[in-house]
Amino acid sequence: GKILVGGQFSAQGWEEEPGELGNFIARLNTDGMLDTGFTPSVDNFVYSMTVQADGRILIGGSFGVVGPAAHQGIARLNADGTEDTGFNASANGLVASIALQADGKILLGGGFTSINGVPRNRVARLNPDGTLDAGFDPAADNWVFSVALQADGIILLEADFTAIGGVTRNRIARLNADGTLDPGFAPEADNSVRNLAIQADGKVLVAGFFTEVGGAARHYMARLENDAAAGSLAVTS
Repeated sequence: GKILVGGQFSAQGWEEEPGELGNFIARLNTDGMLDTGFTPSVDNFVYSMTVQADGRILIGGSFGVVGPAAHQGIARLNADGTEDTGFNASANGLVASIALQADGKILLGGGFTSINGVPRNRVARLNPDGTLDAGFDPAADNWVFSVALQADGIILLEADFTAIGGVTRNRIARLNADGTLDPGFAPEADNSVRNLAIQADGKVLVAGFFTEVGGAARHYMARLENDAAAGSLAVTS
């Protein structure tokens, strides 16, 4: 029931222990008070967090150091906030979004162009141990701000890109589980999409700077309906 928070804040903003706690990441007790026993050391912004089934915490951002060691853009913490020294993935740019698959593999989206020294344009997948999934390489031509998984393992991407794998996709795209582009899904937004959420019924909420999605006027927020028969999503609200 505790609450993890990450961002650009300084922990000095909490009055319980001013100046004594690390920045950019914290944990709250269920009553909203600071968990003073959780003090991971991170040297820059944390933009995304995901908790594994074993309680370990994946974090992504613009940091370069976690604990005493170098961890560029992506790291894993133990449940108590200490560095997981066995996880050594690295990104050469910002990791803005993390999604965890049912098989333990880790999806990343952001502004990076390489992972673990291997070219990967803004979207990548790691094996559970942090090594690169070599067979997954969709390649976006611009930033990926949000990555999410449908219940069936299909992957949704939202951001500033206009192409995935060389195929036109304006800011919204869907990938098959192997990373190949879903050819039947192209709702098209006219400006950046910054976030998404998948409802229990499969409908997808998207938010950003757009004023049109799928040819319909939608100012900054829209909902896409999962149309199983057509294998695509249609704008409904």
